[in-house]
Amino acid sequence: MRLPAKLVERISDKIANELIEKHYVEADYPDEFRKHILEIIMNAIKEEKELEEQAEKLVESHLHLVDEEEVRFRAAVLKVKEKLAEEKNIHLDPEERMNQIAHQIKRYIETDPSIEIFEHPNKIRRVIFEILKNIVREEKEIDREVRKRIKSYSKKIVEGTPEWRILYNRIYEDALKRRGLL
Repeated sequence: MRLPAKLVERISDKIANELIEKHYVEADYPDEFRKHILEIIMNAIKEEKELEEQAEKLVESHLHLVDEEEVRFRAAVLKVKEKLAEEKNIHLDPEERMNQIAHQIKRYIETDPSIEIFEHPNKIRRVIFEILKNIVREEKEIDREVRKRIKSYSKKIVEGTPEWRILYNRIYEDALKRRGLL
């Protein structure tokens, strides 16, 4: 997930509000409840970002092999990332990752003594999962749109380079603004 902090805050608020408004849970400290959900999601994003950075650094340090084998940078990063994710027990499939995060939030809800649960924990997890899944679906669409735009440039910009990352981030942020997500 490449979600900006403001969007993650909106997602956290939406999850907390939905669970509270539907009376699935009652939190003694609603602001702390929101804050903890935000922390769980931010930690998951941080894990994924660190995984991506670690994979890119490994591929960059062996770029001579990538060039010799005519392997695309992105494909090499993905292979390395898959191996690292497996070692760290981080799901790369977006739906499975959202389910993993939903389980973390569910565990938090089940173990926090300041939260009273009025609905089955698995139903709570499914509600959280659906909210996260919808956001990921939109994030995927934005990612495809950004990559397509970068490929359409007359100048070939190689993925993984600083120029590509800067351009990607700028176009990504513009796409979020156009969709009203920022």
